Amino acid sequence: MINIQKLLRIPQRIPKEISTAIHSQSLYPNKHNVLSIHNKKIPQFSTRSMALMDVGFLKKFLTRIPSLEFNKTKLKAITYNHFESLVDNFDYIEFFEELDMPDTFYSWFVVTELHLWMLSARAMAEGKDGRVIRNTLVEALWADVLERVKKLGSKGNPIDIRSKIVELSEQLQASYIAYDEGHLADDIVLAGALWRRFYQQSDMVDMVHIEKLVKYVRKNMRVLEKLSDEELYDPKNIKWCSINT
Repeated sequence: MINIQKLLRIPQRIPKEISTAIHSQSLYPNKHNVLSIHNKKIPQFSTRSMALMDVGFLKKFLTRIPSLEFNKTKLKAITYNHFESLVDNFDYIEFFEELDMPDTFYSWFVVTELHLWMLSARAMAEGKDGRVIRNTLVEALWADVLERVKKLGSKGNPIDIRSKIVELSEQLQASYIAYDEGHLADDIVLAGALWRRFYQQSDMVDMVHIEKLVKYVRKNMRVLEKLSDEELYDPKNIKWCSINT
């Protein structure tokens, strides 16, 4: 059992959380109807990038640019497909319920962030290509965040919304560093990073949930690390282990 007191002694690295407004706004007004949100109320991210994914378009476009740009553009297309596969198909509701997380934008964001980090950590083993994948995953995330905020009908000040997104960006960078450290260190360090990010250092959290998260990350990283580079580039090969197993 992971001891909460050990977590409390781990130095705080994550900046203060975003404002109550964005924390409390529900991503899914009906938490049991997540698919209808993806399909209807909030257009799938793919509607903005299917042209990029179109094979005919890619072949025609890529033949007109140098080989370096060919590789980079193809990698970005693959990476957008990875992002869409995650946010469109992942069972967020099961994750929320299993870990006793509220159905909010913040919960959606930290769960998505964790999976993008895992993909990025594996991709970085591919050197320069891995950096392209990592940066494109983040680029896709911010495009999707802006779209979701807009579709949720936020009536807040645009400047205020932008400042919140900037703050989220800073938190994401800090989280990636903390997760990297946890991945390379022991379970206590990884548990501390997950506890601070998912539960905002709450001393009321059930440590069973933190243990589940640690096991989930370790298990999925082992699966990802076994993939060849060719397998990694195909989103169909990314099979996330259940949080329940």
